[in-house]
Order: sequence, then C-alpha cells, then structure tokens
Amino acid sequence: MFKKIFSKISGDTPKEKIDEQLSPGTAALIRTIREKSKEDPLLGAKLGSKEIFQRLLNGMKSEKGVHIESLLCALGALAGYACQANLRAQAQLKGLPETAAFQIVNTTNGKQYFFGDPLNNAVAGSQYSVWGLAGGAAQHAGAKEFPDINELFSHAASTVGGDQFGIPRIPENHKAGDTPINYLKALWPAMLPTVKLFCPTPVDWPILYSLAIQEAIDTAKNVIDPALAFKIVMESAIPMSKVDLANP
Repeated sequence: MFKKIFSKISGDTPKEKIDEQLSPGTAALIRTIREKSKEDPLLGAKLGSKEIFQRLLNGMKSEKGVHIESLLCALGALAGYACQANLRAQAQLKGLPETAAFQIVNTTNGKQYFFGDPLNNAVAGSQYSVWGLAGGAAQHAGAKEFPDINELFSHAASTVGGDQFGIPRIPENHKAGDTPINYLKALWPAMLPTVKLFCPTPVDWPILYSLAIQEAIDTAKNVIDPALAFKIVMESAIPMSKVDLANP
C-alpha cells in the first residue's frame, strides 16, 4: 500500500538527483540546514522529523482520518530499524563490514537477526535513544506508567524466528492496521532519501524518527492514552531494530 503512495521516492536516488527535484523553497531550507548545523547539530533531525511526520499523515489519511495506532506502529518500526541502519552506515564509513557492530543470530527458517549492546543502546540507552525521546514525550503528555524495557527486549529475543516475533502486544481495539514489518518494508526505502537529505550523518536518523514520534504522541494525546501510544511505539521499535530488511 505505502509503496504506491511513495512510489515517486526511490531509496536508490542519488543525493544530486534528489536536490534537482526539490522545490526552490525546500532547496533553500536544505542549504540553511547545512549552513546552520554547526550551531544546532540536531537542526536537520528536527526539521526532517516534521517533514516525515507530515508525509506519513498525508499517506495514511483515509476518509475517516488517520488511524493513530497505525501511525505510531509505523513510526516505531522506522525508528527501531533506523538504529540498526545507523550502525551499519557507521561501520561502512570506518571501512568495516556493515554488520561489524552486531551479534548475528541465525534461525532454522533461514533468517538472521541482529543483537548486541551497541544496538540496544541506540534503541534505549540514552536520552537521545528511541526510548528516551519517545518516553519523554509520553511523560510530558501525561503518561504515568511505562512498560518494562527489559521485558520488551526479552520478549523480542525469545520470539525470534517464531510467529509472535514483531507482533505488538496491544489490546485488540487498539491494534494497528498492519504489522510493523510490513510498514517497515514499504516505508523505509520510500523515506530514506528524504531522511538522508535532512540528516547526512547516519547517527541522526533514529533521532529524526524519534522526534517524529514525539510529534505523533503530542498530537494524539487527546485521542489515545500517551502510555499506550508509547507502548505501541516500543513494541514495534525493538523487534524491528533486529530484523534483516534484505530478507524479512
């Protein structure tokens, strides 16, 4: 579904080509971001998060509006995988194999999954992690209870290779319209050129998506309990940080 919506955006489009396709206003904005990044290193992530958030809102809108649980699930999946993509890109920049930062688990169904402290820290180890930024927004929006982060990681690890891996444990009436992996497969390649445009530095990719999550949680705080919104995000982000997108 989302491949059709974002079919004009190719994950393989060179930056120069993307620049040529920009409107004059957007091109000026990107130049400003590049010039001002020394003053505010997160400026690209901040502005890029608004662009991504708006594109997803537009892409997921139906005659009934936007299904917020689906939006949160999609953003969580993207933010989680962005943590892995960041580490892959950093390894390549250092001349290392792109999976150098991971412990790789191969399953009997022929798939592989990625684990390790660097990845877990990117997901939940600092104030700029997905957990830190999304959790901060949930708390600010009024959330009083938060999921057990260790249990979330344990559940993802224990279900790897099984039917329940990557299926958010959410009440039936709050389930997303699709699974995190399907959102990820459709949206990651569609959004990556835009993400790279705003954030040439890979370490900022998860921050961009996490800031978009902040906006989603704040926007929807009167529609869905912020604590539940945060749970949807993390139930999607943690398993999607571990998948092999080349062989999902």
